Amino acid sequence: MKASKFVSALSLLCGVLTLSSCLGEGGNTLSVYTTGSIYKTSSGVPYMHLDRTGLTVTSSELQNENFEVGDRLLATATINFDNQGTQVANYIYNATISGIHQFACDDYIYDNTIGTFQSDTLPALYSIEPFINYRADDTILTFAYIKHEVESGEAGSLKLVQPKMFDFESKTDTLFLVYEKGNVKDSKSSDYISFKLPQYPVNTDINVVVRYHADNSNFSVGGNDKTSRFFSFTYNRPETFLE
Repeated sequence: MKASKFVSALSLLCGVLTLSSCLGEGGNTLSVYTTGSIYKTSSGVPYMHLDRTGLTVTSSELQNENFEVGDRLLATATINFDNQGTQVANYIYNATISGIHQFACDDYIYDNTIGTFQSDTLPALYSIEPFINYRADDTILTFAYIKHEVESGEAGSLKLVQPKMFDFESKTDTLFLVYEKGNVKDSKSSDYISFKLPQYPVNTDINVVVRYHADNSNFSVGGNDKTSRFFSFTYNRPETFLE
């Protein structure tokens, strides 16, 4: 059974990376609330690489779920370094992993029919600045956001669109985060989402354009309409992509 598909706004506001530790008489433990990606050992045992920590963990809770390589999760991982027992590999810690929530990891879309940025307005971006992760076979960009729930029909969608090929000469690219809210009702829900980025042939400066309500978010805002903003990143081409 897959893990829960919903995260509360309060959870998102707590932050994508929360650390607590206990050293001394109580043992050598670390608790991490964060996002991460699923990998598997050569024997098929799933483990989670925790974003921005350098730690990899596994647990019976994780192994009882039917996750695939590349799936994205939000969870709390508690590691007791003094009580590891038998590890599946020397770089993978045994942990207690709780509150597992799976969120989407979608491919970017190339669409050169889009001339200018057009998008419904997200109710909010929360918790953390969007960030890049370099994984074994791809590179992903992760956002925390709040969206409208819908009265009927299809749920609102969030897409990362590349409207034209990147400029090889200037080594820059602009991507659009496009939100279609659908037939909305008053209630809202929150979540994380990751997108697989283009595999640029060289190091590239990326601007991502997004429209959201600044009054409901914890970021500063730019743009003439007071809702749009560029998030800027530098994509450093991973060695795993080099021929």
